[in-house]
Amino acid sequence: MADKNIINPVAILKNIEESCRGSAVGLPRKAEASNAWSGITFRLGGHTLLAPMDQVVEILDVPALSVVPLTQPWVRGIANIRGNLLPVIDLNGYLGNEMTRVTDKSRVLVINYEGIYSGLVVDEVMGLKHFLEEEYMEDWADVDALLQPYIGGGYRRDEQVWGVFSLFTLADSQQFLQAAV
Repeated sequence: MADKNIINPVAILKNIEESCRGSAVGLPRKAEASNAWSGITFRLGGHTLLAPMDQVVEILDVPALSVVPLTQPWVRGIANIRGNLLPVIDLNGYLGNEMTRVTDKSRVLVINYEGIYSGLVVDEVMGLKHFLEEEYMEDWADVDALLQPYIGGGYRRDEQVWGVFSLFTLADSQQFLQAAV
């Protein structure tokens, strides 16, 4: 004879599930993914520029540096970052301008491109900025001649324009690779 007081846990769980599904509020519809582009905003001299997110490995405070003899004047030195030797380049000095005056706002953008692991001293990093596809400008006429080889378009929002500075193009240039004198 079957005992009518036997509890069937599977049936209880099924009832709970049906009850929850019946009273659940639906999830919001997934918004269409926008074609946003993200970059790291930095200041170099009088220019406010963007570095593509995928080209910056990390951002550092300016570390303690050891001088490397017989290098170009724009080579600030070498730093030990977690056991890795990081050559640190003054980006403004490299571009033919006066060397960056290091302040508490100065930062080092670290790149690692095809075996070229380097740090670039910039005046300031202002953070991450997102742009919509329609804000992109192919040509940006107001580019300093020294920056021009490294600028690949820009983004305009309101009256502000940010040029996209390609750190990979910089790392590919023969001049950048000739750090020794």
